[in-house]
Amino acid sequence: MLAQRLEQLAEPGGTCIQGAVYETIPKRLPFEYENLGEQELKGFDEPIKVYTVKQQIEPNAPIQQKELTLNRAEKPSIAVLPFDNMSGDPEQEYFGDGITEDIITALSRVSGLLVVARNSTMVYKDKSVDVKQVGREQGVRYVLEGSVRKAGNRVRVSCQLIDAVTGLHKYAERFDRELDDIFLVQDEITKQVTVELQVHLTSGEQARLWAGGTTSVAAWESALKADDLMGRHIREENYEARATAQNAIALDPEYAAAWSTLGMTHWEDARWGWSESKNTSLELAENAARESERIDKNYPGTYSLLGMIYLARGHHNQSIEMMERAVSLAPSHAASVALYALALHLSMRPDDCIRQMKRAMRLSPVYPYWYMVPLAGSYLQRGDPQLAHDALIEAIKREPGSNLPRVWLTITLAELGRRDESREQAHQVLGLDPGFSIAAWSTGIEFEDISWNRKLEQNLRDANLPE
Repeated sequence: MLAQRLEQLAEPGGTCIQGAVYETIPKRLPFEYENLGEQELKGFDEPIKVYTVKQQIEPNAPIQQKELTLNRAEKPSIAVLPFDNMSGDPEQEYFGDGITEDIITALSRVSGLLVVARNSTMVYKDKSVDVKQVGREQGVRYVLEGSVRKAGNRVRVSCQLIDAVTGLHKYAERFDRELDDIFLVQDEITKQVTVELQVHLTSGEQARLWAGGTTSVAAWESALKADDLMGRHIREENYEARATAQNAIALDPEYAAAWSTLGMTHWEDARWGWSESKNTSLELAENAARESERIDKNYPGTYSLLGMIYLARGHHNQSIEMMERAVSLAPSHAASVALYALALHLSMRPDDCIRQMKRAMRLSPVYPYWYMVPLAGSYLQRGDPQLAHDALIEAIKREPGSNLPRVWLTITLAELGRRDESREQAHQVLGLDPGFSIAAWSTGIEFEDISWNRKLEQNLRDANLPE
């Protein structure tokens, strides 16, 4: 609970830690800290001393230090930059972000394209960037950028497709339309990108390009807000996400994506123990997923959700089947590929997990820190604890305030025979989450080979973490 309260104090994209953790972090690490003083946190009797954490960045350093080499033999590749909000109203930021997300999602369903994930391109939001630099950093040949202005019942969308190697424009268009036409505009942009990049759409891809969608702008806006709230993984905001998704469904009962988001809020309850009954939450999640599937069998998110539900129930083969279905429907959707890799990890298929997670990282060069954790776990399964260690250190650098990689680092240090360091890492785990228990942690990850669970638990026990 403490970690969630600290996350609520952080600025978007930022991290907060308590004073006890700050005292244990080696000062040689490349982080900057700001003392926020003692904070009153809900659920805690005494004030908690809090620091913000951010990685030190050289003033003139690029957004991403490592530049990717463009593979000329690779399929056409594209990054969609966040559409600029030109309305002057900060409340409209989500509208431009929603258009960006929808275009990326649609393009990710085209097998002939490699599309960089939204979380990678969001690092350029509100920044003036060189398209050629974006191409190098994201490892893509083409960049789509644009802007949106919403005023009353009118919307103006401008966009341009640029060759990131030559800097030449391949396509540019401006749309002045009624607000209700926003989905037609997105459709036109997506289809024009495939034409300009000479990508052939199969009949199946044409049918599922906008799978899971709606014709109601109000429902779409509610679904965007619900996704954002749910993605923060905070109990109170997950409840708000559920209400917002239900509002989207009330506006359009045949909105598959909204049903899937509703199901994910119930899955979050089950995963983090936020409900009285895990089984009831999983049942509600599956009911929503099946409704989404009934409405549109081509919506990839439904099958990722079903895959996570099967994982939570320990049904690994069914989970893999659902995850493979999701990836087949959206080959360039990084999150779907990463969840597939997670299922492979829990199914004790380390080589397959490593291959798929590296694919997810290619699709999302600025990937979330958690991608490194199943990767590290698979290195452990394969008998490579040093590679696991290096991956977890990278994960902690990306997200110093998260306990997930620290728990795994505690295990990995034990596997390396570095018992004192393992116990020190366990101390930091308790600093971030004083209520941590081995039983609660293990319940959240059920491996197909239960003996692997027992092995990991013993390493945590040897590090003096509580049962």
